[in-house]
Amino acid sequence: MAGESAHEVARRAREKAERLQRRAELFERGAEGEQATADVLAVLPAGWTALHDVRWPNRRLANIDHIVVGPGGVFVIDSKNWSGHVSIEDGRLRQNGRFRDKAVAGCADAGLAIAEIAGTHADKVFPVLCFAGQSDVAGWCRDVMVCSTDNVTHMLLTRPPVLDAAEVADTRLRLATQLQAPAGSVPSTGRTLRPRAVKNPVRTPRGRARKRARSIVRPIVGLCLLLVLATNGPQFASAVGKVVSDYMTSNLVQPDACADQSTHARSNAKSAEEAGSSGRERSRQKGTGGVAARGTEIC
Repeated sequence: MAGESAHEVARRAREKAERLQRRAELFERGAEGEQATADVLAVLPAGWTALHDVRWPNRRLANIDHIVVGPGGVFVIDSKNWSGHVSIEDGRLRQNGRFRDKAVAGCADAGLAIAEIAGTHADKVFPVLCFAGQSDVAGWCRDVMVCSTDNVTHMLLTRPPVLDAAEVADTRLRLATQLQAPAGSVPSTGRTLRPRAVKNPVRTPRGRARKRARSIVRPIVGLCLLLVLATNGPQFASAVGKVVSDYMTSNLVQPDACADQSTHARSNAKSAEEAGSSGRERSRQKGTGGVAARGTEIC
C-alpha cells in the first residue's frame, strides 16, 4: 500500500512521544509532591532543620527528597504524589487496593543509607513516606512511618526527643557536608529542586538481538577452540617444535657455510697469486734466453 512505511514510522514516533509525555507528567507530578512536602516542613519551629533533594550515598543517579533533623531524630522523607486512594491495612501499604510493598522497601533503603553516614546517631534515623493530598493516611508499615502533607509536622513534633541542640547541629552539618546539600536548604527558605530525569539509552529490538547473539556466539567459539586444542594439541605442539628446530638449525649452519666459502675464496686467491708469479718467472727467463741467442748471431 502506498505510504505504508511512512505511516509505520509515524505510528512509532507517536507512540514514543506518548511515552515521553507520560514520563514527563510523572516527573512533574513527583516534583509537585516534593514541593508540597517542602512547604509544610518550612513551618517547623526553631531547633528543626531540613535538607532537600540531596544525593543518595553511593548511588550516582539517585536522590533523597528530604532529610529533617530535630530533637525527635533524623527523618528521611520520601515524597509521593499518588493518585487514587492510599491506605494502610494490616501493616501493609495499599494504593487502590493493590499492595505497594516496593515503595515501602525503597524508603527503608534510603533510611539505611543515611544511617550508615550518621555516625553515632545511626539508631536515631527513621524512614518516612509522605503523601501529598492524602489527608487520612497515618501509621506505620514495618519500620517506615507513613503520613501525609497534612499531618507530617504533627507526627514529627510528637516524637520523643532523642537529640539535644548540639547533636542536632552536629548531625545536620555532617549530613549536609557528606550529601552535598544545596546551599540555603533551611526550613525558612528551603526550596526543593526538581529531580533530573535519568537519560537511559533507548535500545532498539535490533540492538538487543545483536547483543543476545554476541552473548551466545562468544561462548560457542571459546568452546570450539578448547575442543580443537584438546584434540590436536600434540600434533600442534609437534609442528611448532619442528618449525622452531628448523629455524635454529638454519641459523647454526649458516655461519659454517660462510666460513667454508671464505676459506675457499682465500685458497683460490693464493692459487691465482702463485700462478701469476710462475708466469712472470717464465716470461723473464724466456726474455733472457732470446737476448743471448741474438748476441750469438751477431757475433
